[in-house]
Amino acid sequence: MSLIPKETVDQIIAQADIVEVVGDFVSLKKKGQNMWACCPFHHEKSPSFSVSPAKGIYKCFGCGKAGNSVQFIMDVEGSSFPEALKYLAKKYGIDIPEEETSEYSHEQSERDSLYIVSEFANKHFQHNLYNHDEGSIGQSYLKQRGISGATIKKFELGYSVDAWSDLTDAALKEGYKQKYLEATGLTIVKEDKRYDRFRARVMFPIHNVSGRVVGFGARTLKSNDKKSPKYLNSPESEIYHKSNVLYGLFQAKQPMRMQDMCYLVEGYLDVISLHQGGIENVVSSSGTSLTEGQIKLIARYTHNVTVLYDGDAAGIKASLRGIDLILEQGLNVQVVTFPEGEDPDSYIQKVGDTAFKAYVKEHAQDFISYKSSLYAEEAKGNPVKKAEAIREIVTTISKIPDSIKRSVFFQSTSLIFDIDEQVLISEYNKMHLQGRQQQQKASAPDNYTPPPIVPEQEKEDSDADILKRYEREIVRMILHYPDQILEEGITTSQYMLEQLDDIEFVTPLYVQIINIVKDSLNNGNLPTAQDFINYPKEEIRMEAISLLSEPYELSHNWETHQVFVPKETDLLPYGAERAVLRLKWRNAEILLKNEREKLRLVTDPTEVDRVLNMIIALNNYYSQLGNMLGIVVNR
Repeated sequence: MSLIPKETVDQIIAQADIVEVVGDFVSLKKKGQNMWACCPFHHEKSPSFSVSPAKGIYKCFGCGKAGNSVQFIMDVEGSSFPEALKYLAKKYGIDIPEEETSEYSHEQSERDSLYIVSEFANKHFQHNLYNHDEGSIGQSYLKQRGISGATIKKFELGYSVDAWSDLTDAALKEGYKQKYLEATGLTIVKEDKRYDRFRARVMFPIHNVSGRVVGFGARTLKSNDKKSPKYLNSPESEIYHKSNVLYGLFQAKQPMRMQDMCYLVEGYLDVISLHQGGIENVVSSSGTSLTEGQIKLIARYTHNVTVLYDGDAAGIKASLRGIDLILEQGLNVQVVTFPEGEDPDSYIQKVGDTAFKAYVKEHAQDFISYKSSLYAEEAKGNPVKKAEAIREIVTTISKIPDSIKRSVFFQSTSLIFDIDEQVLISEYNKMHLQGRQQQQKASAPDNYTPPPIVPEQEKEDSDADILKRYEREIVRMILHYPDQILEEGITTSQYMLEQLDDIEFVTPLYVQIINIVKDSLNNGNLPTAQDFINYPKEEIRMEAISLLSEPYELSHNWETHQVFVPKETDLLPYGAERAVLRLKWRNAEILLKNEREKLRLVTDPTEVDRVLNMIIALNNYYSQLGNMLGIVVNR
C-alpha cells in the first residue's frame, strides 16, 4: 500500500496531463475530440489506441488496456503504483514528503530495489569521473574521442576505478543490500569473495524509455589486457532485457517524433557523437542483433528508419537480416554506408557536423535497392549466384506487409537484376504458398483427421447476460452525465436511481458501482467520472474507463454539410427515461418467465392461484412497459 499522502496523490493525478504523459512514449495524432496512435502494448498496423484529453484516460480497442496517467506508466514501465506516482511527481516538479519516501524505501518491491541500486551505481561512477584520482584517465579518453563536458553530463557518463570492490564497498556502506547488487550484475560473488563486474572502464549508463538506469555498457581502458573484452555489458536482469532496450532512446524519443525519423547505429559513441553534432534522433542496438522488441520501440515514435553502417562490408552483410525484421514490422528503411574504415563516430569527428549531414542526405537509399545492388554486384558473371541473390531479395520483399510497396520494389529489383518482373512475382507467390503450407503442417499433429463439420447451434444468452447489457447502459449514462440536470434540478444520477429504486441489479460489478453512487448521494456528494477513473479498486476503475471511452465520433462533415445530427446530450432526458424503461421491461420479462416456469411445477391450489395472479399482474406491467417503449408484445 502506498505511503504517499492522499493529498499528494490527488495533486499528482490532477497535474499529470494524459496527452503529455502518453506523448512521451507514443506519437499521438488528433482525430475528432480524441488523440490516436498505434498501441504501445501490442503490435498493430492501424491505430486503435485512443487518448481522451477531456476525460484524462486512454484505452486500446485492440488489446483492452485502459486507465489514467498513473495506470499508463504502470503498464508501459511495469512499475508499481507508488513508483508510477514518483515518476509523474518528478516530471511535474511535485515534492513528495521525504519521510514518506524514506518509509516507503524500506518496503520497496524487488524490482524497485534494482532500479534504486542501479541509480546509486550511476551516481557513483559519475562521482568517480570527476572526483576520484583515477577519474582523469576516463576524462582524458573522452576528451580524446571529442566528447564535450556538456555531452558527458547529458549522457551521465562515468568511470569505474581499477579496484576489486570499489562500488560494492561503497554501496554496502550506504546500506544497499548485496543481493540487489548481485541481481543487477554490478557485483559478482565467487567462492565467498565479492568483486565489482566493472573495473577500470568508462561507464555508459543504459536508460529505459522513461529515463531510469537499467544497466551499463563499459569500455576498458587497459589496451594491454588481452583477456579482458573491449566492451562489457550488464547481464540480463529483471529490469534489463537487452532485446527490449535501445541505447540513447530516452534522449532521442522527442527528436525522433518531431523529425519523424530514427537513425540507427551500432555503438555507444556513435550515438553520443551524432547527438553532440546536432543529430539527436539517433539510437543504438548496442552491438547486439536487432530484435522485434527494439523495432517496436522505434515504431512508437516514427515509421522511418535510416541505418548508418560502418564501412565494413563483412559487418554490413551480417546486419542485413536485422533490417528484414524492420521491414516485417511495416517500417520504411533507408541505408547509408560510410567510406571503408569509417564509422558514424569517426566520420563526424573527421568531417564535422555540416559535412556529415550533407553526406547522409546524399547517400541515403532505400534498403531494397541497396541490398539488390550489393547482391547483384557480388553475383556478376555467375548465374548460380545471381539466382540465389534474386531469391534472397524476393525473400526480403516478402517481409513487407504493404502490397503496393511490394509491387514498387519488384519493379526496381527487376531493373537491377535485368529480369522480368513477373518472374519475381511468381517466385514470391511460390514462397508465400510454401510458407502457408509449412505453417499448416507445423500446427497439425501427426495422423490428424479433421472432425466432421457440425452446424453450430446458436447459444442463447442467459438471463444474467441479458440484464447485464441493460444494467451496463444505466451505469454508462450515470458515469457520463452524473451532474447533467434533467428536470427541476434533478441530475441524471438522482433520476435513474430514484426510478430504479424497486429494481435489484444482478451484475456484481454494477451493484458495487451503483452502491458507491448511492452512498455518495446520501452523503450529499455528487460522484463524478474522475472519482471512478481514479477509484482505488482496479476492477471498478477499469470498467469505468471502459464505459467512458468512446471509440466512435460523429464526423465533422455533417456540420460542414449543415446536416444536424442530434447528440446524446441533446436528448438526454429522453435517453435516460428509455434506459430505465428498458431495464424494467427486461426485468419484468424475466420475472414473468420464471413465474410461468413455477406454474408448471406447483400443485397446491392456493399456490397455483397466487402464481396465476402474479403472472396476470406481471403480464399487464410488461405490456404497459412495452407500450411505453413502442414495443409490440406477443401474447
